Amino acid sequence: MKIRNLITLIALSTSVLILNACQTIPIGEMSQDEGFTLIRNSYKSESWTDVITSVDEYKIRYPYSKFNVEADLMQADAYYQADRYPESIVAYEDFIRKNPNNPSVVLAHYRIAVAYDFQAPTAVDKEQLNAKKSIAKYSFYVKNFQNAEHVNDAKNRIEVLTRRLAEHEKFIADFYLRKEQYSAALERYLSLTKSYRQYADLIAEANEKIVECYANLATQLEKDPKSEEYITFKNTSPDELRKKAEEYKKKI
Repeated sequence: MKIRNLITLIALSTSVLILNACQTIPIGEMSQDEGFTLIRNSYKSESWTDVITSVDEYKIRYPYSKFNVEADLMQADAYYQADRYPESIVAYEDFIRKNPNNPSVVLAHYRIAVAYDFQAPTAVDKEQLNAKKSIAKYSFYVKNFQNAEHVNDAKNRIEVLTRRLAEHEKFIADFYLRKEQYSAALERYLSLTKSYRQYADLIAEANEKIVECYANLATQLEKDPKSEEYITFKNTSPDELRKKAEEYKKKI
């Protein structure tokens, strides 16, 4: 009985050693099929870091492999799933550039938009460059792939992000107004009323602040005819600014 147990133990130990030996074989020493099978298995098990590193090693060893298109896509997906959004954007864009007719290009476009979206801060007092990029990518996706799976989600995100941009514009305008930088504030409020007309509540607030800005500018220029504000309002008199204020009062 003891001999049988010893034999079983030796067999198990041998199996473990063989398995470990197989796992430590560099992907560059495997055949094309074996290496890609390893990448695919890592992908199925959601071992994203392994996928990312294995694809790089595999492509160095087999730069012309028939599996490289799929490997590139799996690597882009791995970056995305691992929340490495800047790298995923680069990888998806490279995939799209190299394989414009591949069916997976549709999802790649959508995920680029989502990747920018996830990087965009929700706080309106933060820079919203990624929100702008995300809107552009979502809009491209909606326009060019009208029957795609995520079109409705993309439309919803466009609305959310656009509202955020409008509130960001108002935040900056309010900041300038508090600092009594009336021309800078006025420029932002006017931009808000032109670019985001769909938001009646923000437009109403902006119009009130526009009246305030014009009135304060008129007073400022009256007190100081050499004010730097004349750089912005060339050939403009305080009375003309007050007329502008009255025009916007009618919109409130």
